[in-house]
Amino acid sequence: MKRRLSAILSIVLLMTGLSAQQRNDIPALRYDENKSLTWEEAISFYSDLDSRYSEAALMEMGMTDAGRPLHLFIISSDGETDPAEIHRQGKTIVLINNGIHPGEPEGIDASARFAADLLANRDGMKKYLRHCAVAIIPVYNIGGALTRSPYWRINQNGPEEKGARRNTRFLDLNRDFVKQDSRDAKAFAEIFRLLDPDVFLDTHTTNGSDHQYTVTLIATQPEQMHPEMEKFFREEMLTELYGRMKEEHKNEMVPYVQYTERGEIKAIIGFEEQAYYSTGYAALFNSFSFMTETLVYKPYHERVVGTLQLITELVRFASQNNKEILQLRADAYRHTIDAKEFVIDWEQDTTHWDKLDFRGYRYEETITPITGRKSGFYNHEKPYTETIRYYNYYKPAITVTVPDAYIVPFAWEEVIRRLEINGVYMRQLQHDTTMTVETYYIDGFEPARRATQGHYFNSKVKLRTVTQEVDFFRGDYVVPVNQKSKKYIITMLEPQGESSFFAWNFFDSFLEGQDWYSVWGFESHLKELLDHDPALREAFEKAKQTDTKVGTDPVAQLQWLYQHTPASELEKRTRLYPVTRLMKAGKMFNAGN
Repeated sequence: MKRRLSAILSIVLLMTGLSAQQRNDIPALRYDENKSLTWEEAISFYSDLDSRYSEAALMEMGMTDAGRPLHLFIISSDGETDPAEIHRQGKTIVLINNGIHPGEPEGIDASARFAADLLANRDGMKKYLRHCAVAIIPVYNIGGALTRSPYWRINQNGPEEKGARRNTRFLDLNRDFVKQDSRDAKAFAEIFRLLDPDVFLDTHTTNGSDHQYTVTLIATQPEQMHPEMEKFFREEMLTELYGRMKEEHKNEMVPYVQYTERGEIKAIIGFEEQAYYSTGYAALFNSFSFMTETLVYKPYHERVVGTLQLITELVRFASQNNKEILQLRADAYRHTIDAKEFVIDWEQDTTHWDKLDFRGYRYEETITPITGRKSGFYNHEKPYTETIRYYNYYKPAITVTVPDAYIVPFAWEEVIRRLEINGVYMRQLQHDTTMTVETYYIDGFEPARRATQGHYFNSKVKLRTVTQEVDFFRGDYVVPVNQKSKKYIITMLEPQGESSFFAWNFFDSFLEGQDWYSVWGFESHLKELLDHDPALREAFEKAKQTDTKVGTDPVAQLQWLYQHTPASELEKRTRLYPVTRLMKAGKMFNAGN
């Protein structure tokens, strides 16, 4: 099928102003020379592939904080760029995201090499396109990629120049996938909604460990999957990826190395995935998601080649297992919609682990050459292999009963906008109305002492549930839960969620009090009330006798009286979480309410 006219126009715009000579002057991939593509070179590289191959299309998808558009490159056997049509053809879609941290650019070069090899049918690779389409974001963090220097990630073994970790707004984009403060994240969400990828890969470099492996892998937390999907993921997909990397490429891979303690590595723990990470975000939409973390100390060209090998194996697997992957995802969506409970927080199961043959280096102590301090290091002249524990199992920590719908007041515009971006169906109330709903009062939480991503993160939330009548206004949003975005909806609207809108301070203003009272003239009103309400006076006198603070502290007495008069009704919204839970929606969605 011919590509969309919009894609063609986008490509024409990309090529405007380039001479014929410039079009032929395509940047070479020079990762074997310790050099990585710049953003401009990467886009030029993909533009050339687009012009050469009918199976490829380069498109502009949305604006980033750098003032440049985010590009998407799609490869399909017939040049089809409509993801819905690709899925109708029974093909899987693999989405590869690169340069989220442009100081970690292996994926930028590896994806460009893979795209060129696939389109050129190197080693018969085009056969993968029979049952799979590949989508590539050439460089995600464009602002960081435009800020190149030899001194970013200064202890990293190449390339010669690297980009900055944070974007133009100084955000770490791998903490922004659900809160979406950046234009970049909003553009990514639109791409993700469009593609609905079956398999997702985000490419990174790790400096948090040292060992003999070049490629380490974060695989999305399996417990978050539908049971059949989890079984397939653990027993077939991961087993084949690790096996192929070792046997076919002679480049053994290991799970991402997080130490249980500093020093000699005796055990590693699985990556506890939060929805604000790329893989956590993808998991909300039942995608098989991965993150490569190549080792910072290995030569750059080895890291690129390792990433390229993993990309190749991932696409190969997605193509060869297309029917089962599509069926498992369809089943997972049905299971998600039917589920009556949802886990919003997990904790590590320390009683359950796998055995892992680990190839590391002996840990020794040394005196540093400049400051003379005592420090540890991994001695590369003393490699070893030992069997260690790999703790990669989690159990539910907080589970919620799923309501029929949430109601989000019209006032919370930033929340509504993000729900819309993520494909959430909502319906506005057509009239002012009163409904009996389940509400949360926030009884306690811990705000962070220092900012993260421009937010003072709320954690350790304690709440109580009260079912009560609440007045709603015309225009407030009813958010039905049983839809494809169900996991995103619950994750973001439940205040105890680690990645929720409440955690990221979107609702902090409701934590402040309401009108309260002024001491000036207040007591004269109270005296009149007490003179006409003997029951209230009796209760007040009893409180003074039984509660030492009320009996001796005039301020406590005023507070007690305020809280036991009709005026206190004005305060019932204090710490009342503004998003409510409609447990039994009935037919209201079809009744024009």
